[in-house]
Amino acid sequence: MTDKTTYMSLVKQMAEDGAPIAALALATADARRRKNLKRLSGDIRFTGINELLARLSTVGKAFAETPELSKLTFIVKRTHADFMTALEATLSGYFSVASDAMRDVLEIQYLLMDFAINPGHADDWLTTDDKDRWKRFAPAPVRKRLQTAGVVQFGDKAESKDYKGHSMGLHLSPTPLINSADGIVPEHSWLNEAGFWEMLDHGRGLLRGLTMLIEKAAPGSRAEGEIKKDMTSFDEASRQAERLKRVWLAIPAAGIKLHEGDPATAGNIVLGAMAGSGILDRELIVSAGDQDAALEALIETMHHLAESDEPISRATARAFLSIASSGDADTSDSSVGGE
Repeated sequence: MTDKTTYMSLVKQMAEDGAPIAALALATADARRRKNLKRLSGDIRFTGINELLARLSTVGKAFAETPELSKLTFIVKRTHADFMTALEATLSGYFSVASDAMRDVLEIQYLLMDFAINPGHADDWLTTDDKDRWKRFAPAPVRKRLQTAGVVQFGDKAESKDYKGHSMGLHLSPTPLINSADGIVPEHSWLNEAGFWEMLDHGRGLLRGLTMLIEKAAPGSRAEGEIKKDMTSFDEASRQAERLKRVWLAIPAAGIKLHEGDPATAGNIVLGAMAGSGILDRELIVSAGDQDAALEALIETMHHLAESDEPISRATARAFLSIASSGDADTSDSSVGGE
């Protein structure tokens, strides 16, 4: 007898009851979640994000018992919920949801920093009326104060692009964006990885904001002790995410060189990023023996990676094969493969 209480049985019943489109959306998200879970089974990303969630829980409890911080406990709980939302959305393929949740974390990070450098602002934010709160603590004036104080350099390309990207992704625009609300991203899209980059990147930023506030408002408190404990898994997961991000960024960099008519440099950019991240064995690139045999082995490996379920490996391998087909990229340069 079929169990009619399973998730997919209930979704099927939903479709039969007159909601097939909604049922398809739920079934697709569930299938994507399962596929991503299988692909990432035992991965450090889960351990790292779990360590972040655990840290936010303990810090939240410490906030609650610290008079100088207790009124802001709900903010820490909100960030915890944001990361849980982003994790679920990333696994289900809804990158735009994960991105919006991380924009919330980013705004909270900046607000906490503002509270840290401007004593009294936390109480003002908590007690002022809605109109004045928006006037004084909307994202723009908060960022301006942080910039003036030198806490965050919004002139820095990375900082500016990150914030601008989140803002453009959230607000309606006729310009198509990679993180716009297009529903579930394609099965092999690099955006299946980008959600993890977002969580780990903004997790680090949030911890910085919390640390600044605690050091200023409640030095020596249990909250300070908790926020400053080592986070081994989170740090390792962050390093892995950063390596994968650099690999992905190598694709447009290589594209520029290819457009300039330099396929050899384009190919070496991709190879260097893949070897530096550990996706590709350096020995396949640098060979003192038969270079023709080495190139043949490299191409065979690239074809294998091009069919991988790993989004970044798949994308970069396909980029390399495309470059190789456009010209004879020399991959024997011993300088290739550096970090």
